[in-house]
Order: sequence, then structure tokens, then C-alpha cells
Amino acid sequence: MKSYFFNSAWMMADSLVARVLGLLVTVVVARYLGPEDFGMYAYVMSMVALFGIVGHMGLDGLLIRELLDERRMQSETLGIAFVMKGAGFALAVLGLLTFGLLMPGNLPEERWLFVLASLAVAMQPVSAVLGNWFRSRVEARYAVLSNLAGVVAGGAFKVGAVLAGAGVVAVGVGQTLGAAIGAILLIVMFLWRGGPAPGTWSFSRRRARTMLSEGVMIFVGSMFAVIYLKIDQVMLRAMQGPETVGIYSIASLLSEALYFIPAAIVGTAFPKLVQINAGDPAAFVERLQDLFDILATSALIVLVGLFALGPLTINLAMGPSYSPAVPIFLVHVLSLPFIFLRQGFSRWVIIRNMAKFSMMTQGAGALLNVGLNLVLIPQFGGIGAAAATLISYAAASYFALLLSPDTQPIFRMMTRSLLQPWRGIRKLMTLYRRLRNG
Repeated sequence: MKSYFFNSAWMMADSLVARVLGLLVTVVVARYLGPEDFGMYAYVMSMVALFGIVGHMGLDGLLIRELLDERRMQSETLGIAFVMKGAGFALAVLGLLTFGLLMPGNLPEERWLFVLASLAVAMQPVSAVLGNWFRSRVEARYAVLSNLAGVVAGGAFKVGAVLAGAGVVAVGVGQTLGAAIGAILLIVMFLWRGGPAPGTWSFSRRRARTMLSEGVMIFVGSMFAVIYLKIDQVMLRAMQGPETVGIYSIASLLSEALYFIPAAIVGTAFPKLVQINAGDPAAFVERLQDLFDILATSALIVLVGLFALGPLTINLAMGPSYSPAVPIFLVHVLSLPFIFLRQGFSRWVIIRNMAKFSMMTQGAGALLNVGLNLVLIPQFGGIGAAAATLISYAAASYFALLLSPDTQPIFRMMTRSLLQPWRGIRKLMTLYRRLRNG
């Protein structure tokens, strides 16, 4: 139990420190650049998220599972993952460069930002493969330290660029620099901790086809999820210009800053859930309910805090030019409970091989989001985009579970967790006492 707790603590610390540093740097950069130039930067980062999902290929959860189940075949598993993720991220780089350089409406600064972002994406196979290797060994701290070093270096460069009076392109250089430093240190940590040397990695077409066929629906579902989280900024850029994107991105950034909480909780619980499901299905259901309880309660606690402090934080930190972000923020954060619970559901999907259903619900959510954006953005601007995100996420991650007999029990478990938040509080307190008492 302690090993999983400390692994979770390191993952939480990584995301928390990275998010806090990212927010502080973003405040400095956004205030300096202003809504229009910052909107260009945010727009390119949204495109990175949209194209970058191709590189993940739905393999992250599967990779951890394979590393746990086949410890004697780690070199082959790592080789398969690196080849497939390398090919995926190569396609992402090609897409970014093509879109960034050939899209007629892009400004010169945006084109440079696309080039720099492509370089950062090209380094992603390293973190995507080696980071999961550390997580499968419950040694997340080494991936954490590498990532934080990159975040600190990239953030320092961005702040230095602002102090030197540089423009938005220099901020993009800082993003690429941080990615490079994080990748290099992760390789060093991997070799230092006795990871199989890349020269010993092998490739099995049979296992690759099996993993790819199992991960393809998860990948498509993840792609849809990213679409309805990021397409709003792309559509705002096309329909209302970069200044609106800059204002909206501040609201969504503060809302999305705490997405690391469910990711860290679920990422740490997932290996244990896999083991429990293999030996005791009844206990698996109990542990899954515990997970939903903790996720729902965490989301509600975060939501209360954001409603209390978020508007004041935006006004004080960002200044009057970003004050229109406050109502957008208050709408956007309402999606947090559904986002938290979806993280738990996504792991259940992997364990129970329900990827097809996940893909269908994510696809429906993405289409709904695009349709709502087309209707709401012209009339309501950023608030309309935030409302579209909220409605589509609630529909795809919660209400859609009523459509299948296989997922209706999960809907009831989620509802129980949302309506009885004290269940999660009790379980968090029990876990704390167990850890304190050894």
C-alpha cells in the first residue's frame, strides 16, 4: 500500500509543481503579451494537443499493463511501444508543420510557433515510453524529476524572454527547450535505474498488431476527447480572432490546471485494479466504487474552491484586459466532476475491453461539441464555447452510460458518488489513517 501511495504522491507532486509553475509563467507571459499575442500562442498549443494525440495511439494504459504482465519481455514491449509511438508522433509533427505553414489565415508569428512546437512534439516518444516504464515499476519519482527539470528550464527561459522584451516566438523557444531537457534527463534516469538499453529492444509484429488492435478504439476515443476539449480554441480563432482565444484560454487554463488530480489518482490505482480484477472480481467492483467516490469528492471540493477564489484570482493576477475571462471560467469549471469521473471510467474500459463503447461516446461528444460551438460561439463568444464543452462532456462521460446495459452499473456508481460526497471523504480519511499507522 505504501509503495502505491508514495508513487501517487510523486505523480501528484509532479503535476502540482508543474501546473503551479506553468500557471505562474503563464500569468507573466499573458500579461506581457496581451490577449491577442497570447491568443496566438494558446491557439498553437491547442493545435499541438489535437495533432499530438496521434502519437499516443491509445497505448499508455496498455503499455503499463503489458509491462506488469510480461516483466520478462520488457525489452520487446519497450521496442514495440517506441516504434509505434515514434511513428504516431512523426505523423503529428508532419500534420503540425503542414497546417502551420500552409494554412492561409495563419500569421507569420504563428508559423514560427508551429515549427517550434513540432520540434517539441518530436521528443514525445521518449517521455511517452520511458515515463510509463517508471510508472509500471512504481518509481514515478524519476520521471517526475526529469519532467520538473524541463518545466523549470523552459519556464525560466520564457520569463527571461519577457524581461528581455522579446516577442511571442521566444516564448515558443522556451517550450521547446523545456521538452528537450526533460527528454534528455529521462533517458539518463532510465539507464541509471537499470532499464533495458535501447540497443537490446526488439520488435514483435504479432504483439504489435495485438496491442494496436486493442488500443485503436481507445486511441480514437482519446482523439475525440481532445477534440471536444481543444476544438473550442481553434474555432474561436477562426470565428472571432486571436484576442478572444487569449481571453478564453486563460479561463480554460485555470479550469484545466487541476486535471492532474484525477490523472494521478487513477494512474496510480490502475495497476492495482488490474491485479485485483484478475483474482477477485467482487473486490474489483468495491475498489472501483472507492475510486469513483474519491474522484467525485475531490472534484466537488475543487469546484467549491474554484468558485470561491477563481474570479478574484483572475482579476488580481491577469489585470483588467482579461476580466471577460471570469464568466467563461465559471461556466467551464462546471465540467470538472464529469472530467474527474471519466478518468476512472477510462481505466474500467481498458480492463473490461469496452473500448468500442468508449469510442462511440467520445465521438458523439466531439460531434456535439463542434455543433454547439457553431451555434453558440457566434452569439455568445467564449461563454458559448465553455457551455459547449460542459454540455458535451456531461453527455459523453456521464449520461451516455445509460445507453448500454454493460455501463448502466457504472452510471449508478458514478451517481452514488456524486450525490453522496461524504463517502469519498470517509475513504480518504481511512486511507490517511492506515498510512499514518503503517
